[in-house]
Amino acid sequence: MAIEKVSYQKIAIKYGILVGVAHIVYFLLMGVLGLQDVIELSFLSGIFLVIGIIVAISKYKKINNTVEYFNGLGIGATVGVVSSVLLAVFLVLYISVYRATYIENLQASSLFPESISLVWLFILTIIYGTIPGFFIAFIAMQWFKRADHSMPERV
Repeated sequence: MAIEKVSYQKIAIKYGILVGVAHIVYFLLMGVLGLQDVIELSFLSGIFLVIGIIVAISKYKKINNTVEYFNGLGIGATVGVVSSVLLAVFLVLYISVYRATYIENLQASSLFPESISLVWLFILTIIYGTIPGFFIAFIAMQWFKRADHSMPERV
């Protein structure tokens, strides 16, 4: 039986969902601990993005025995997009249904504009996950490409 190669999209979407769920659980845990009003703590969830991207690239490389540079960047960007879209949808639902005052806390923080709306929060959440996802993958690929990287021999 031949081993089938797995596409980077399947792995990236899987880990994007896992990272998105981790973001949501962290957000809810902050609420349980009464720390949701400390907006700066929400940026610590970026650690989940770093771990998710590194594990996803590692898994892809393990399954396929190699990882092309642009596939690694694609994994990072896709994990970032999927996880941040999940978080953005959750935040919009959370604010709309449960706690409308949370957006006032965001407006009071210096990290978000004073006139932020739900639509802009949705867009910014996706941007705050996608762009770092790409850069994290760029940095991680410096490590993951090493085993496959070879210099041409001089003649």
